[in-house]
Amino acid sequence: MIKIKISKTLETKIRKGYPWVFKYQLEKVVTEGSSSLAVCYDHKNRFLAIGLWDPDSDLCFRVLNLFEPKEINLDFFLQRFQKALLLRKGLNEQGTTGYRVLNGENDGFPGLILDRYDKTWVIKVYTKSWFDYLDLILEVIKSEKNVDQVVLRLARNLEKPSTYYFDGQVLFGPDPITPVRFRENNLNFQVDVINGQKTGFFLDQRDNRQQIRKISRGLSVLNVFSYTGGFSIYAISGGCRKIVEIDSNGLALKSSLQNKKLNFEESSNLDYQQIEGDAFQKLQELKSINSQFDLVILDPPAFARKKKHRPQALRAYSRVAELGVQLVAPGGRLFSASCSVHISADDFYKAVNSGVTSVQKKLTEICRTGHAIDHPIKFNELGYLKSVIGWVGDKK
Repeated sequence: MIKIKISKTLETKIRKGYPWVFKYQLEKVVTEGSSSLAVCYDHKNRFLAIGLWDPDSDLCFRVLNLFEPKEINLDFFLQRFQKALLLRKGLNEQGTTGYRVLNGENDGFPGLILDRYDKTWVIKVYTKSWFDYLDLILEVIKSEKNVDQVVLRLARNLEKPSTYYFDGQVLFGPDPITPVRFRENNLNFQVDVINGQKTGFFLDQRDNRQQIRKISRGLSVLNVFSYTGGFSIYAISGGCRKIVEIDSNGLALKSSLQNKKLNFEESSNLDYQQIEGDAFQKLQELKSINSQFDLVILDPPAFARKKKHRPQALRAYSRVAELGVQLVAPGGRLFSASCSVHISADDFYKAVNSGVTSVQKKLTEICRTGHAIDHPIKFNELGYLKSVIGWVGDKK
């Protein structure tokens, strides 16, 4: 097995639960043979942690177990899987069959997530180290009832020919009938688990969508970066009188329309529109014709995929808030979210308020939200989701 040593400073962080070691932080590596596991030793040459080893990645070591050696086998993974299921037990009772089962490091599966869409389960891996353990992970998943298929999705850095695994591969069961259907808070959705973004659906916004449903009755709603219409379906369910979606992806807009048909019969009372194109440009065009909405929803993709993107990402969050808030009708509300892990919550809220105040508006916050129960966070570096909703008024 590979053995690594790290600095005393990093060792202190690891002892407190930090789960990563990067290549530049290694003090010594003993490379006897090849293995997807490594043991990390402290400054006194004592066992500190066992974890996944990926020498081809800058993030080369991911902690699996601290302080004591463990055999990484079926029982090891099964115990953690069952603990994760227990945490999410109440979701089924809420009419939800689509949710995150394993949230990577936060559930003890570093570099791996597992999403459930009813009877179709989707594994996404972010390090090739998991390839040696996918057979065990399959056995763990199959210990649950009602598993018809298990699909594998690969992170961008792994989307290259390997000896066996590829993105969209069905690891268990027949090919899923796409789109796969599932329920969320008693609403129906469909998802493309083979080609969709992430694992096909943004499950992390479930609680925020529910918040939107509670306040939508009688409102006109603008859903920007609408993707497959998650927020739209909740707003319609909540009784909104008008919904306008903006997204640059025509296929996503078609999926949104299908999700609408899954839940609602055609109603002449609902004004439903879709606009395909660049969100920033379309927001400006709506402003030019004096469009206004009681509720504007801004849920963009991650503007900062790397730390070096932070400055332009913050400008983008500020700019989209500036454009969005100008479309909020008097007495209306603005919802703005970020899924960029490299943007802190404080910086995001400052960027939103900067955009709002730049056009002489004021955001009176109703609440800020973070991660739902199926997306637990155990250390700050993985706290990516943050959002705010508030009343919009003129700045005095």
